[in-house]
Amino acid sequence: MRKTYKQLLPSLIFCLVLYSCNQSQENIDVNPSKIIELELIDSLVVDELSILRLQDINLEAGKALFVSKNKNVFLTDLKGEKLNEFSFTDDGPNGVGKNGAMGYKFLDEDRFVAQGFFTSYFIYDLEGNQLKKVPFNTKELYRLSIYNNRTTFHPYMKDGQMMMIGEEQNLFSVKELDEDVPPVEYYDKISAIYRYNLDTEENEILETYPPTWEPRVNRRYVGNDLSFVSVHDTKKSYAMLPLHGSQLFFYEIEDEIKLTKEIQVQHPNRPDTAPIFSPDNPTGYSEYPKFSNVLYAGEYCLIQFFSTIPESKMSELRAISEQYWTSDEYKEVYKQYVKPYFILVKNEEQIGIINELPVNGSVEFMDKNGVIYINDNANPEEERDYNVFYKVKIVD
Repeated sequence: MRKTYKQLLPSLIFCLVLYSCNQSQENIDVNPSKIIELELIDSLVVDELSILRLQDINLEAGKALFVSKNKNVFLTDLKGEKLNEFSFTDDGPNGVGKNGAMGYKFLDEDRFVAQGFFTSYFIYDLEGNQLKKVPFNTKELYRLSIYNNRTTFHPYMKDGQMMMIGEEQNLFSVKELDEDVPPVEYYDKISAIYRYNLDTEENEILETYPPTWEPRVNRRYVGNDLSFVSVHDTKKSYAMLPLHGSQLFFYEIEDEIKLTKEIQVQHPNRPDTAPIFSPDNPTGYSEYPKFSNVLYAGEYCLIQFFSTIPESKMSELRAISEQYWTSDEYKEVYKQYVKPYFILVKNEEQIGIINELPVNGSVEFMDKNGVIYINDNANPEEERDYNVFYKVKIVD
Protein backbone atom coordinates (compact mmCIF):
# COMPACT_ATOMS: atom_id res chain seq x y z
CA MET A 1 0.00 0.00 0.00
CA ARG A 2 1.32 3.44 -0.90
CA LYS A 3 2.04 5.63 2.14
CA THR A 4 0.43 9.02 2.19
CA TYR A 5 2.20 12.31 2.95
CA LYS A 6 0.42 12.44 6.34
CA GLN A 7 1.76 8.96 7.20
CA LEU A 8 5.33 9.93 6.29
CA LEU A 9 5.29 13.29 8.07
CA PRO A 10 5.85 12.02 11.67
CA SER A 11 8.81 9.86 10.55
CA LEU A 12 10.27 12.78 8.60
CA ILE A 13 9.97 15.12 11.60
CA PHE A 14 11.60 12.49 13.88
CA CYS A 15 14.53 12.10 11.46
CA LEU A 16 15.02 15.87 11.24
CA VAL A 17 14.96 16.20 15.03
CA LEU A 18 17.42 13.32 15.40
CA TYR A 19 19.73 14.83 12.76
CA SER A 20 19.52 18.22 14.46
CA CYS A 21 20.41 16.68 17.84
CA ASN A 22 23.36 14.86 16.36
CA GLN A 23 24.60 18.04 14.70
CA SER A 24 24.21 19.99 17.93
CA GLN A 25 26.06 17.28 19.83
CA GLU A 26 28.92 17.41 17.31
CA ASN A 27 29.09 21.19 17.58
CA ILE A 28 29.21 20.95 21.38
CA ASP A 29 31.87 18.24 21.39
CA VAL A 30 34.26 19.97 19.00
CA ASN A 31 35.39 23.27 20.45
CA PRO A 32 39.01 24.21 19.64
CA SER A 33 39.06 26.77 22.47
CA LYS A 34 37.62 24.48 25.14
CA ILE A 35 39.70 24.57 28.34
CA ILE A 36 41.07 21.07 28.92
CA GLU A 37 41.80 20.05 32.49
CA LEU A 38 44.68 17.87 33.63
CA GLU A 39 44.31 15.55 36.61
CA LEU A 40 47.24 14.50 38.80
CA ILE A 41 47.06 10.70 39.07
CA ASP A 42 50.49 9.50 40.19
CA SER A 43 54.21 10.21 40.15
CA LEU A 44 57.35 8.46 39.03
CA VAL A 45 60.06 8.89 41.68
CA VAL A 46 63.73 8.11 41.05
CA ASP A 47 66.04 7.92 44.07
CA GLU A 48 68.87 9.97 42.56
CA LEU A 49 70.46 13.19 43.83
CA SER A 50 71.52 14.64 40.46
CA ILE A 51 68.87 16.30 38.28
CA LEU A 52 67.39 13.91 35.73
CA ARG A 53 65.72 14.45 32.37
CA LEU A 54 63.20 11.93 31.08
CA GLN A 55 64.31 10.66 27.67
CA ASP A 56 61.84 7.90 26.83
CA ILE A 57 59.31 5.42 28.20
CA ASN A 58 58.47 2.01 26.75
CA LEU A 59 55.16 0.86 28.26
CA GLU A 60 55.36 -2.61 26.68
CA ALA A 61 58.79 -3.24 28.21
CA GLY A 62 57.81 -1.49 31.44
CA LYS A 63 60.96 0.64 31.39
CA ALA A 64 62.07 4.28 31.29
CA LEU A 65 65.28 6.05 30.28
CA PHE A 66 66.75 9.07 32.06
CA VAL A 67 69.92 11.11 31.68
CA SER A 68 71.50 13.10 34.50
CA LYS A 69 73.21 16.47 34.52
CA ASN A 70 76.56 14.67 34.75
CA LYS A 71 75.55 12.65 31.64
CA ASN A 72 75.00 9.30 33.36
CA VAL A 73 72.14 7.22 31.97
CA PHE A 74 69.57 5.46 34.16
CA LEU A 75 67.28 2.60 33.21
CA THR A 76 64.29 2.21 35.57
CA ASP A 77 60.97 0.46 35.77
CA LEU A 78 57.75 2.47 35.48
CA LYS A 79 57.76 3.21 39.21
CA GLY A 80 61.25 4.71 39.06
CA GLU A 81 63.10 1.78 40.60
CA LYS A 82 66.65 1.72 39.20
CA LEU A 83 67.43 -1.31 37.05
CA ASN A 84 70.77 -0.12 35.71
CA GLU A 85 73.06 2.89 35.58
CA PHE A 86 75.50 3.58 32.75
CA SER A 87 78.37 5.95 32.12
CA PHE A 88 79.14 6.24 28.40
CA THR A 89 81.28 9.41 28.47
CA ASP A 90 84.53 7.83 27.32
CA ASP A 91 86.19 6.58 24.16
CA GLY A 92 86.17 2.95 25.26
CA PRO A 93 84.36 0.06 23.53
CA ASN A 94 81.03 1.03 25.11
CA GLY A 95 81.52 4.80 25.13
CA VAL A 96 79.99 7.60 23.06
CA GLY A 97 82.86 10.04 23.66
CA LYS A 98 83.70 12.58 26.36
CA ASN A 99 80.94 14.97 25.28
CA GLY A 100 78.28 12.40 26.01
CA ALA A 101 75.17 12.04 23.87
CA MET A 102 72.45 14.43 22.71
CA GLY A 103 69.73 12.00 23.70
CA TYR A 104 68.66 8.42 24.34
CA LYS A 105 65.58 6.64 22.95
CA PHE A 106 64.28 3.06 22.99
CA LEU A 107 64.64 1.17 19.71
CA ASP A 108 62.44 -1.70 20.91
CA GLU A 109 61.82 -3.57 24.17
CA ASP A 110 65.43 -4.80 24.41
CA ARG A 111 67.58 -2.00 22.96
CA PHE A 112 68.07 1.76 23.00
CA VAL A 113 69.89 4.27 20.81
CA ALA A 114 72.22 7.10 21.81
CA GLN A 115 72.77 10.06 19.49
CA GLY A 116 76.39 11.13 19.81
CA PHE A 117 77.56 14.69 19.28
CA PHE A 118 77.87 14.56 15.47
CA THR A 119 80.00 11.42 15.56
CA SER A 120 77.78 8.34 15.46
CA TYR A 121 74.58 6.69 16.58
CA PHE A 122 75.16 3.93 19.15
CA ILE A 123 72.88 0.94 19.73
CA TYR A 124 72.92 -0.64 23.20
CA ASP A 125 71.28 -3.56 24.93
CA LEU A 126 69.66 -3.01 28.32
CA GLU A 127 72.88 -4.10 30.07
CA GLY A 128 74.74 -1.17 28.50
CA ASN A 129 76.69 -3.24 25.96
CA GLN A 130 77.29 -1.39 22.71
CA LEU A 131 75.93 -3.60 19.93
CA LYS A 132 76.56 -1.36 16.95
CA LYS A 133 78.01 2.01 15.99
CA VAL A 134 76.47 3.74 12.96
CA PRO A 135 78.04 6.78 11.24
CA PHE A 136 76.28 10.10 11.70
CA ASN A 137 74.09 11.07 8.74
CA THR A 138 75.87 14.38 8.06
CA LYS A 139 79.45 15.16 7.08
CA GLU A 140 79.91 18.66 8.45
CA LEU A 141 78.74 20.73 11.39
CA TYR A 142 77.10 24.08 10.67
CA ARG A 143 74.52 24.48 13.45
CA LEU A 144 73.80 23.15 16.92
CA SER A 145 70.61 23.22 19.00
CA ILE A 146 70.31 21.43 22.34
CA TYR A 147 66.89 20.99 23.93
CA ASN A 148 66.33 20.24 27.61
CA ASN A 149 62.86 18.75 27.31
CA ARG A 150 62.87 16.93 23.97
CA THR A 151 64.87 14.62 21.75
CA THR A 152 65.16 15.16 18.02
CA PHE A 153 65.36 11.54 16.82
CA HIS A 154 62.90 8.63 16.92
CA PRO A 155 64.25 5.09 16.31
CA TYR A 156 61.98 2.16 15.47
CA MET A 157 61.97 -1.26 13.80
CA LYS A 158 60.48 -1.85 10.35
CA ASP A 159 60.62 -5.18 8.53
CA GLY A 160 63.48 -6.31 10.73
CA GLN A 161 65.61 -3.23 10.08
CA MET A 162 66.61 -0.47 12.47
CA MET A 163 65.16 2.83 11.28
CA MET A 164 65.05 6.39 12.53
CA ILE A 165 63.11 9.55 11.71
CA GLY A 166 64.35 12.85 13.06
CA GLU A 167 65.46 16.45 12.71
CA GLU A 168 68.94 17.44 11.61
CA GLN A 169 70.00 21.03 10.97
CA ASN A 170 73.20 19.99 9.21
CA LEU A 171 71.69 18.28 6.16
CA PHE A 172 72.40 21.47 4.21
CA SER A 173 75.02 24.21 4.21
CA VAL A 174 74.81 27.96 3.82
CA LYS A 175 76.83 27.56 0.63
CA GLU A 176 73.90 25.75 -0.94
CA LEU A 177 71.88 28.95 -0.80
CA ASP A 178 72.63 31.53 -3.46
CA GLU A 179 73.04 34.92 -1.78
CA ASP A 180 71.17 36.55 -4.65
CA VAL A 181 68.08 34.38 -4.13
CA PRO A 182 65.26 36.04 -2.10
CA PRO A 183 65.05 34.62 1.45
CA VAL A 184 61.56 33.21 0.88
CA GLU A 185 63.03 30.63 -1.52
CA TYR A 186 64.76 29.17 1.52
CA TYR A 187 61.55 27.22 2.13
CA ASP A 188 61.67 25.71 -1.36
CA LYS A 189 65.24 24.49 -1.04
CA ILE A 190 65.86 23.55 2.58
CA SER A 191 65.05 20.27 4.29
CA ALA A 192 66.09 19.16 7.76
CA ILE A 193 63.88 16.08 8.32
CA TYR A 194 65.27 12.63 7.53
CA ARG A 195 64.60 8.90 7.58
CA TYR A 196 67.80 7.00 8.29
CA ASN A 197 68.29 3.24 7.92
CA LEU A 198 70.70 2.27 10.71
CA ASP A 199 71.39 -1.09 9.02
CA THR A 200 72.12 0.02 5.46
CA GLU A 201 73.13 3.63 6.31
CA GLU A 202 70.77 4.97 3.63
CA ASN A 203 69.63 8.50 4.46
CA GLU A 204 66.38 9.81 2.93
CA ILE A 205 65.72 13.56 3.06
CA LEU A 206 62.07 14.41 3.81
CA GLU A 207 60.21 17.69 3.49
CA THR A 208 60.46 20.32 6.21
CA TYR A 209 58.21 23.06 4.80
CA PRO A 210 55.20 21.47 3.03
CA PRO A 211 54.03 23.24 -0.15
CA THR A 212 50.72 24.09 1.56
CA TRP A 213 52.35 25.74 4.58
CA GLU A 214 50.94 29.29 4.62
CA PRO A 215 54.22 31.32 4.56
CA ARG A 216 55.44 29.24 1.63
CA VAL A 217 52.13 29.53 -0.25
CA ASN A 218 52.05 33.32 0.15
CA ARG A 219 55.81 33.79 -0.34
CA ARG A 220 56.27 35.32 3.10
CA TYR A 221 59.64 34.90 4.82
CA VAL A 222 58.98 34.48 8.56
CA GLY A 223 62.38 33.20 9.67
CA ASN A 224 64.62 30.16 9.33
CA ASP A 225 63.39 28.03 12.24
CA LEU A 226 63.08 24.39 11.19
CA SER A 227 60.13 22.08 11.80
CA PHE A 228 59.80 19.63 14.69
CA VAL A 229 58.74 16.00 14.27
CA SER A 230 57.27 13.47 16.69
CA VAL A 231 56.82 9.83 15.72
CA HIS A 232 53.66 8.13 16.97
CA ASP A 233 54.01 5.23 19.43
CA THR A 234 52.76 2.78 16.75
CA LYS A 235 55.70 3.87 14.56
CA LYS A 236 53.29 4.05 11.62
CA SER A 237 52.92 7.83 11.42
CA TYR A 238 54.46 11.06 12.59
CA ALA A 239 53.41 14.65 13.20
CA MET A 240 55.40 17.55 11.76
CA LEU A 241 55.08 21.04 13.21
CA PRO A 242 56.56 24.15 11.56
CA LEU A 243 57.38 26.51 14.45
CA HIS A 244 55.79 29.53 12.74
CA GLY A 245 52.18 29.75 11.64
CA SER A 246 49.27 27.57 12.72
CA GLN A 247 49.46 24.33 10.76
CA LEU A 248 50.12 20.77 11.90
CA PHE A 249 50.91 18.03 9.36
CA PHE A 250 50.46 14.26 9.69
CA TYR A 251 52.47 11.74 7.66
CA GLU A 252 52.12 8.01 7.10
CA ILE A 253 55.29 5.91 7.48
CA GLU A 254 55.34 3.34 4.69
CA ASP A 255 57.89 2.51 1.99
CA GLU A 256 57.07 6.00 0.77
CA ILE A 257 56.47 8.73 3.32
CA LYS A 258 53.06 10.26 2.55
CA LEU A 259 51.34 13.40 3.84
CA THR A 260 47.87 12.27 4.92
CA LYS A 261 46.35 15.31 6.64
CA GLU A 262 46.97 18.87 7.72
CA ILE A 263 44.97 20.87 10.23
CA GLN A 264 44.79 24.42 11.52
CA VAL A 265 45.56 24.83 15.20
CA GLN A 266 44.82 27.89 17.30
CA HIS A 267 45.07 29.44 20.74
CA PRO A 268 43.62 32.76 21.98
CA ASN A 269 47.08 33.80 23.25
CA ARG A 270 48.78 33.23 19.92
CA PRO A 271 48.25 34.93 16.53
CA ASP A 272 47.24 32.61 13.69
CA THR A 273 49.64 34.26 11.24
CA ALA A 274 53.37 34.66 11.81
CA PRO A 275 54.83 38.15 11.17
CA ILE A 276 57.22 38.71 8.30
CA PHE A 277 60.84 38.58 9.43
CA SER A 278 62.45 42.02 9.41
CA PRO A 279 66.18 42.13 8.61
CA ASP A 280 66.18 45.74 9.81
CA ASN A 281 65.39 44.72 13.40
CA PRO A 282 68.58 45.81 15.26
CA THR A 283 68.10 43.42 18.19
CA GLY A 284 66.72 40.44 16.28
CA TYR A 285 64.17 39.98 19.06
CA SER A 286 60.62 38.97 18.21
CA GLU A 287 57.74 38.67 20.66
CA TYR A 288 56.03 36.20 18.32
CA PRO A 289 55.32 32.99 20.34
CA LYS A 290 56.62 30.28 18.04
CA PHE A 291 55.95 26.64 18.91
CA SER A 292 58.41 24.92 21.24
CA ASN A 293 57.46 21.23 21.30
CA VAL A 294 55.17 18.56 19.89
CA LEU A 295 54.32 15.17 21.41
CA TYR A 296 52.32 12.51 19.56
CA ALA A 297 50.99 9.30 21.16
CA GLY A 298 47.78 7.30 21.31
CA GLU A 299 44.81 9.47 20.35
CA TYR A 300 46.57 12.73 21.19
CA CYS A 301 48.97 15.25 19.79
CA LEU A 302 50.14 17.93 22.23
CA ILE A 303 51.63 21.21 21.01
CA GLN A 304 53.44 23.62 23.30
CA PHE A 305 54.38 27.29 23.08
CA PHE A 306 55.41 29.98 25.55
CA SER A 307 54.08 33.49 25.88
CA THR A 308 56.85 36.04 25.41
CA ILE A 309 58.17 39.25 26.92
CA PRO A 310 56.81 42.33 25.11
CA GLU A 311 59.33 44.12 22.92
CA SER A 312 58.92 47.35 24.92
CA LYS A 313 59.90 45.54 28.12
CA MET A 314 62.91 44.00 26.41
CA SER A 315 64.06 47.48 25.38
CA GLU A 316 63.84 48.60 29.00
CA LEU A 317 65.88 45.61 30.14
CA ARG A 318 68.58 46.24 27.54
CA ALA A 319 68.82 49.82 28.73
CA ILE A 320 69.62 48.55 32.23
CA SER A 321 72.42 46.18 31.18
CA GLU A 322 74.02 44.64 28.09
CA GLN A 323 73.87 41.32 29.96
CA TYR A 324 70.25 41.85 30.90
CA TRP A 325 69.53 38.12 31.21
CA THR A 326 71.65 37.97 34.39
CA SER A 327 69.77 40.82 36.13
CA ASP A 328 67.13 40.44 38.83
CA GLU A 329 64.85 42.69 36.76
CA TYR A 330 64.96 40.22 33.86
CA LYS A 331 64.15 37.30 36.15
CA GLU A 332 61.11 39.13 37.49
CA VAL A 333 59.90 40.12 34.01
CA TYR A 334 60.46 36.58 32.76
CA LYS A 335 58.41 35.15 35.62
CA GLN A 336 55.64 37.65 34.88
CA TYR A 337 55.33 37.14 31.12
CA VAL A 338 56.78 33.78 30.05
CA LYS A 339 54.30 30.95 30.64
CA PRO A 340 53.67 27.62 28.88
CA TYR A 341 50.46 27.05 26.91
CA PHE A 342 49.29 23.95 25.06
CA ILE A 343 47.05 23.03 22.14
CA LEU A 344 45.47 19.57 22.32
CA VAL A 345 44.64 17.56 19.20
CA LYS A 346 42.71 14.29 19.37
CA ASN A 347 42.36 11.95 16.40
CA GLU A 348 43.82 14.66 14.15
CA GLU A 349 41.36 17.36 15.23
CA GLN A 350 41.89 20.16 17.75
CA ILE A 351 39.64 19.61 20.77
CA GLY A 352 40.86 22.28 23.17
CA ILE A 353 43.65 24.13 24.92
CA ILE A 354 45.54 23.74 28.20
CA ASN A 355 46.40 26.96 29.99
CA GLU A 356 47.68 25.66 33.30
CA LEU A 357 49.61 22.66 34.59
CA PRO A 358 48.27 21.26 37.87
CA VAL A 359 51.81 20.91 39.26
CA ASN A 360 55.13 22.70 39.03
CA GLY A 361 57.54 21.67 36.27
CA SER A 362 57.91 21.21 32.52
CA VAL A 363 56.29 18.69 30.16
CA GLU A 364 58.74 16.06 28.91
CA PHE A 365 56.76 13.06 27.69
CA MET A 366 53.29 11.79 26.79
CA ASP A 367 52.33 8.12 26.56
CA LYS A 368 49.65 6.42 24.48
CA ASN A 369 47.20 6.41 27.41
CA GLY A 370 47.07 10.19 27.46
CA VAL A 371 49.35 10.46 30.50
CA ILE A 372 51.67 13.48 30.51
CA TYR A 373 54.92 13.36 32.48
CA ILE A 374 56.01 16.62 34.11
CA ASN A 375 59.60 17.12 35.32
CA ASP A 376 59.70 18.97 38.65
CA ASN A 377 63.43 18.66 39.24
CA ALA A 378 65.23 21.43 37.37
CA ASN A 379 63.50 24.19 39.40
CA PRO A 380 61.61 22.47 42.21
CA GLU A 381 59.46 24.44 44.60
CA GLU A 382 61.15 22.54 47.44
CA GLU A 383 64.69 21.16 47.45
CA ARG A 384 64.96 17.38 47.73
CA ASP A 385 67.47 14.57 47.20
CA TYR A 386 65.40 12.58 44.72
CA ASN A 387 63.69 13.20 41.35
CA VAL A 388 59.92 13.46 40.83
CA PHE A 389 58.09 13.17 37.53
CA TYR A 390 54.40 13.90 37.99
CA LYS A 391 51.92 11.90 35.93
CA VAL A 392 48.84 13.87 34.90
CA LYS A 393 45.97 12.61 32.78
CA ILE A 394 44.04 14.51 30.14
CA VAL A 395 40.40 15.02 31.14
CA ASP A 396 38.49 15.75 27.94
